[in-house]
Amino acid sequence: MANTYYSVYEHIVFGTKSRMKVLTPQIREELFPYLAKAIKNQGCQAIIVGGFYEHIHLLVHKKSTLLTSDLVKEIKRTSSMWLKEKGVAYGKFNWQIGYGAFSVSFWDLKKIVAYIKDQDKHHQEMKWEDEYRKLLKKHGIEFDERYYLD
Repeated sequence: MANTYYSVYEHIVFGTKSRMKVLTPQIREELFPYLAKAIKNQGCQAIIVGGFYEHIHLLVHKKSTLLTSDLVKEIKRTSSMWLKEKGVAYGKFNWQIGYGAFSVSFWDLKKIVAYIKDQDKHHQEMKWEDEYRKLLKKHGIEFDERYYLD
C-alpha cells in the first residue's frame, strides 16, 4: 500500500488533585477552549472538551506519531500553569497524576459527544467517582481502590 491512513479517537478523562471542586462554570468557559488549543498545539484535534467541577473529558482525534501519555502530560502541564495564573484560588492547583484513555469507534463519536455535552445534567444523578468506576469497568480495566482517584 502506497499511503498510510490513520484514524484513532480517544476519550480521555482526568480529575483535579484530591478531587477538588474548583472547576467552576466560569473557569470552565475559559478552560475548555484553552484545552482544545493545547490539543491542537500537539497536532491533534479536539472533537469536544467538557467536564464538571473536579474532572475533564476530552474527545480527541489523535495524530499517528504522538503517544497518549505525552499528549496528556503536556495538556496537564500547560493548563495547570494557566490555571495558576487565574488567581489565588488556583495558586496550588494540580491535576491528579493518572488519567483514563478509552478508544472510541468513529461510529460512536456522536454518542460520546452527547455524553460529554451532558456532564452538568449527568452529575446531578451520579458522582464523579462512580462515573469513573463505570467507565473503567465498561472498558474492562481492573483497578485498585487504594489508588483510585488520588
